[in-house]
Amino acid sequence: MNLGNLHNYDSSVEILKGDTGTVVSGITDTYALAEGALVFIKNKSFLNEWLEKPSMTGLVVEKKYFDLLDESTKAGLIDKAKFLATIADVNIGMSLLSKPFYDEKFGRPNDIVDGRQMGSAVVDSTAWIAQGAFVGENVIIGANVKIHSGVVLMSGVEIHEGTEIFANTVLYRNVKVGKHVRIHSNCTIGADGFGYNFKNGEHLKVWHMGSVIIHDQVEIGAGTCIDSGTFSPTIIGAGSKIDNQVQIGHNCRLGRGVIICGQCGLAGSCTLGDYAVLGGKAALANGISIGKAAQIAGNAGVIGNVGDGEVVGGFPARDIKEWMKGVAYIRKHSLAK
Repeated sequence: MNLGNLHNYDSSVEILKGDTGTVVSGITDTYALAEGALVFIKNKSFLNEWLEKPSMTGLVVEKKYFDLLDESTKAGLIDKAKFLATIADVNIGMSLLSKPFYDEKFGRPNDIVDGRQMGSAVVDSTAWIAQGAFVGENVIIGANVKIHSGVVLMSGVEIHEGTEIFANTVLYRNVKVGKHVRIHSNCTIGADGFGYNFKNGEHLKVWHMGSVIIHDQVEIGAGTCIDSGTFSPTIIGAGSKIDNQVQIGHNCRLGRGVIICGQCGLAGSCTLGDYAVLGGKAALANGISIGKAAQIAGNAGVIGNVGDGEVVGGFPARDIKEWMKGVAYIRKHSLAK
C-alpha cells in the first residue's frame, strides 16, 4: 500500500515526511520491526522503545502527543523515520488501517481445497496424516510429523520434525510450530485476539496478522487457545508446558520452560520470563511482566509486574507470605466474633 492511501481509510492522517507514493510494507510494532512498515506511537513509552531500535520503519503518531513534543524531538523523529504521519486517534487508526493491510497480506488464500490435492503443500514422505485432516495452501509438514483426524492446518502453516497434533485442533494461517511439539485435542492456535476500539456506538475490530510461533519441545494441553499477535507473533518459548483449557491472549511472549497450569488466563501483551510458573486458574491483566523463575499461586489475580524469582498469591497478587498472613488474620478474627 502507498502512504497516500492511508488517508482513504482514516481521513485524519496527515503526512509530515514521505511522498504519497512511498510504499508501506505493512504494520509492525516495536518488538519486531519490519523494514518499511509503520509503527503506531501514542505515548512516551512506545516512542522510547522505538528510539532504541534501528531506523527501518515509518511512524504514525497520535497528533495530540506529537504536538506536545519539543521541536528537537520532532526534528529527530522526522530525520530517523522512513516516513512520518500524524493521526487523530491511534487506537481508532489501528482498527481502520489494519483491515486493508490484513486483506493485502492474506489476499484470498485457498483454504477450501486441500493443498495436497492442489500441489501447493510440502509434506515429508515420513509424515503420518490421518483421514479427515485438512492441509491448506502452502502448508509445510516436516519429517515424522503426526496429524490426527479432524485437524485443520490453514494456509501457510509450518509443522517441523517430530511434532504431533491430536484430533480436532485448528491452526490458523501462518502459525509456525517447531520440533517435537505435542498439541492435544480441540486446541485453537492463531485465532484473532480480542481487540476492539469503541467509536460512535460501534466496537471497531483490530485485524490481527501476527500469527503464533511455537518453539521446540512445547506441550499444549487439550482445549487451550493461543491468540494471534496483532502485528507481530505471539510466542511460546522452547520447552514450555501448557495445561488444559488455558487462554493466552494476543502478543503474549513466553520464555523458555514456562509452566502454565489448567484454566489460567493471560490477557494481551503479557511477558513471562524463563521458567516462570503459573498455578491453576491464575489470571494476568493486560501487559503484565512476570520475571524469570517467578511463581504465581493458583487463583491469583496479577495486576502488577512480578520480579525475577518472586512468589506471589491472592488478589491483588502480592508476596505469598504477606498474603498468607492476611488470610490467617482474617480467619482468626472472623472466628473470634
